[in-house]
Amino acid sequence: MNTGKILISNFTLLNDNQFNKSVVLLVKDDSEATIGFILNRKTNYLISDLNESCKGLDFPVYEGGPVALDSLHFIHKQNDLIPDSIKVNDDLYWGINFKKAIDLLKTNKIKKGEVKFFIGYSGWSKKQLVDEINENSWLISSNFLCKEILNTSDTFWKNKINEFGEYYKIWSNSPNNPNLN
Repeated sequence: MNTGKILISNFTLLNDNQFNKSVVLLVKDDSEATIGFILNRKTNYLISDLNESCKGLDFPVYEGGPVALDSLHFIHKQNDLIPDSIKVNDDLYWGINFKKAIDLLKTNKIKKGEVKFFIGYSGWSKKQLVDEINENSWLISSNFLCKEILNTSDTFWKNKINEFGEYYKIWSNSPNNPNLN
């Protein structure tokens, strides 16, 4: 089971507008499907722009993926405060109780760096992701810190792909659109 691992897009996805230079946290991986959130695609939106109950909360929203772009999701590290969350790994949880999370944010019981919001998600059928991994589209890693996941930098993908060795350095330095080079 790959839940709690990250997918790092490989050079085979350079021409893929959705997943080029992306890092995806897998939050569900079972016989039905695999679900994850792109960690390093910050949108221009704040959570307060997308949901009326979030007025005054200036938390960035990330593009979780191309599926269900009308849905909001979040991951967090406060399982003791947000009931009904789904365990992703020992430090991270996929939150289900959006209202409770917002209430805790408004009362400062949860702070920036402890929660991350997404619009939409990434999803694969079981065989689809296996095929993509076998085609070398994704590198799989469990080498990350919770802090990295909740506060991704602009160089997150580059740092993660470079962990796989010298061979990947050329790809990590490629432009976002190699066709323009």
